[in-house]
Amino acid sequence: MKKVLLAVLVFCIMQALVGIVMAVPMAVSVNSSTSFTLYMSLALIVSGFLTFLICWKGLKIIEFPETFSCSSINWKWALVAIVGSIMGIIAGDLLSEIINLPNTIEDIMLGMAKSFWGILAIAVVGPIVEELIFREGICGYLIRSGSNHWRAIWISAILFGVIHFNPAQIPFAILMGIILGVIYVKTGNIVITSIIHILNNSIAMIEVNALGDKVKEFSMVEWVGGKAVAGVCIIVGFAGCAYLLTKFWDNKEVKEVTEVDETGDNYQR
Repeated sequence: MKKVLLAVLVFCIMQALVGIVMAVPMAVSVNSSTSFTLYMSLALIVSGFLTFLICWKGLKIIEFPETFSCSSINWKWALVAIVGSIMGIIAGDLLSEIINLPNTIEDIMLGMAKSFWGILAIAVVGPIVEELIFREGICGYLIRSGSNHWRAIWISAILFGVIHFNPAQIPFAILMGIILGVIYVKTGNIVITSIIHILNNSIAMIEVNALGDKVKEFSMVEWVGGKAVAGVCIIVGFAGCAYLLTKFWDNKEVKEVTEVDETGDNYQR
């Protein structure tokens, strides 16, 4: 557990330190609006890379490149997991909108979504780094150290939610962390979870650029027909997600993460 907490601390410290360093050139830039978006994007990319290196080489909680192995993936069942995840994510989006918690970084994200470096940071680099740290690095490390897989999934999901530091994102991030944790534990790699994470973030970027200035006025709840219809969609979405992920979990053809038995040897569940 010590290494898990250190990994989260490193994640937060790297973002803060790199952000401070990037603030220096931003402060002397003529176009403060453009420079803020650029340097914030570069800070996320650089801090993510540094965090990965520390967790991989320093803390040694990431098994790289094994975590990117595609050889054992059953793509038919991977599609089942992806569809189930999308259903859960849509339901989570609707629920988050109904709960309507404060979004403290909305303007920052909207600005980054309109630049190449911002899209790269949010839709590609961010998801892969977060999967490496929170699924492979935290969830995987806990399981390989002997923790129960559900305990590992919950711990990694809660930590994944908390590090977003944004009330509007925390509940959704925890939900997404549980979904991705289940898929990671079952497959033993972050290939499928990274695809889902990238799809989720990319769709958000497409939405911002498609709607433009009207994005703040857009309501997914109203788009589906109001709160009553949204409530039905939430129930159906979560039910469908649970059903498909249960089928995925129960499939004997899919490889799982290995645990450590009492003798210290790895074994396949």
